[in-house]
Amino acid sequence: MVVQCVIEVSSEHYYSCELTRRIPVRVSIVAINGETGFGILESLQGNEQALKTYVEQLRESSSIVSVDVTYESENVYWTRVVHKMNGPSIHDTILQQGCMSFLPIIVERGFQIHTVLAPSRDILSNLLHALRERFTRVKIRRIRSTPTVLSQEILTEKQKEAFSLAFEAGYYSMPRECKVEDLAAKLKIRRVAMQERLRRAEHRIFSSYVEGGC
Repeated sequence: MVVQCVIEVSSEHYYSCELTRRIPVRVSIVAINGETGFGILESLQGNEQALKTYVEQLRESSSIVSVDVTYESENVYWTRVVHKMNGPSIHDTILQQGCMSFLPIIVERGFQIHTVLAPSRDILSNLLHALRERFTRVKIRRIRSTPTVLSQEILTEKQKEAFSLAFEAGYYSMPRECKVEDLAAKLKIRRVAMQERLRRAEHRIFSSYVEGGC
């Protein structure tokens, strides 16, 4: 069984929770690349002042290296933020416990909201324990279990082969234990082809769970 769970996490002194608790904005983290996060910042009051205040105070946080606004309008800012955390972030904690997190991650009203996939309820339990040790409040919004055979049916044979190889080789471990090039060499295909198979497999698996509800 695969377990899908929507989890609210909040913590005192965690910059994104602290700022959205005070400033009426919603942050959608749409991509993460190492210490860099790419997000869409929306005003919950329909004006730009909340966005300006959030960015200004974000830049003052000791957890932030830099903030760039790559696009702006009255109601929406697109941002690129480089983080400097003293310990594992909420997202890192999820990966370290052998789980996966759907993007976007939503941050609003003092909470980060994560949609998480866990291979089993025992692993989900370990994740919740780790989150509660590191952060102030952890709450399950929704949870459901789905037979793993469903994920196998939505993949082509080549996608299934690539995804299984990547998982067993530690490609989805935190930190990663292999590179796309290593996986491509084992299947005797080009790096680009391997990357494309993994992306299509991930998209199909994630879409099936999102469309199925939780």
